[in-house]
Amino acid sequence: MSERFPFKFTGNGSEYFKIWIVNIILTILTLGIYSAWAKVRTRRYFYGNTTLADSAFEYHATPIMILKGRLIAITALIIYALLSRIFPIAGIIFAIILTIFVPWAVWRSMQFNARMVSYRNIRFSFHGILKDSYKILLLIPFIPVIIGAILGVIAFSILGEGVIIGIIFTVTIFAFYFVFPYVQALITSYYINNRQYGQGKFSAQLSAKKYYMIYLTLIGITLLFIIAIGIVISIISVVTGGFRNIETLANPENSGMLVGMIILFYISFIMIGVWGTAYLEANVKNYVLNNIQLDDTLQIQSDIRVSKLLKIYIVNMLLVIFTLGFAYPWTIVRLKKYKIESTSAVGNITEYVNQQQDKQSALGEEIGDAFDTGLDLGM
Repeated sequence: MSERFPFKFTGNGSEYFKIWIVNIILTILTLGIYSAWAKVRTRRYFYGNTTLADSAFEYHATPIMILKGRLIAITALIIYALLSRIFPIAGIIFAIILTIFVPWAVWRSMQFNARMVSYRNIRFSFHGILKDSYKILLLIPFIPVIIGAILGVIAFSILGEGVIIGIIFTVTIFAFYFVFPYVQALITSYYINNRQYGQGKFSAQLSAKKYYMIYLTLIGITLLFIIAIGIVISIISVVTGGFRNIETLANPENSGMLVGMIILFYISFIMIGVWGTAYLEANVKNYVLNNIQLDDTLQIQSDIRVSKLLKIYIVNMLLVIFTLGFAYPWTIVRLKKYKIESTSAVGNITEYVNQQQDKQSALGEEIGDAFDTGLDLGM
């Protein structure tokens, strides 16, 4: 018999503050070396306080494993910085090599981060193929760039017009951003459909069309907000006598009004940005999570509301500002708690977990190295 089991988060801001402040102090004192330990402590806290059917998740990575990956990344950045200053051409070549390396790092990160999490002593895992990572992250996003470069060379050789090249460059950049929702849908599908819990397989049928609808709606509403702000500012200007010319603007009597309108302008755009973040996150997460199944036996459900998420973002932002950052742990806990507790699993969890324990694979307990890119797909 299927039941609904909500995820719960039992942590609180006071507990996390102690972890957070120690992490910051030790990271500074060790010139960043302790950041690997800080990340492990933080993840263990949040996973350990996330429960499903009265059982908590566990995080198994060790700081040394995280540190190895970070040392590789820092070494690569130092080499790039030195080459760029001493041998610029060599720096460009090395940057291209690093770009080619990115899909491997993401693929490796997905393997590592999945394997380091368990629930009721059963590990998660990721079995995606490396070439798919290269196709999604390197080939598809750069097709518009390659086409634009070819068209630019042809235009320059035939016409020699800088204006045409500028137009092609602009269209290429637009096309690069236009494929982003498609790439996001592909990488999320790749991540979910190659992930396992024990021998159980996750699946999700995601459509790029839905991603485009979410992004286009976001753009449309944002434009309406901007137009509304422009109308309001224009009305205020007309009602109060306005700023009809440069002389009016230079009048000291109008300086207060000018400052007020500038503040109104910036606050309005900040609020649009915060709303856009809440809208995008809520809709994308709900769409993805509501499409996830585990062996057609367990179904994930999510009900993150834009209005509630927006309220949390605004309050969190004000708390961080007025406490000079010291309220950060409480804001993170509030945000995590809402997102986690807006999610649930439907199915017979106890029976399913028992089945996975019976046919648990003999895969080694740990993957020996780590390359954690910090990729967040909302899982």
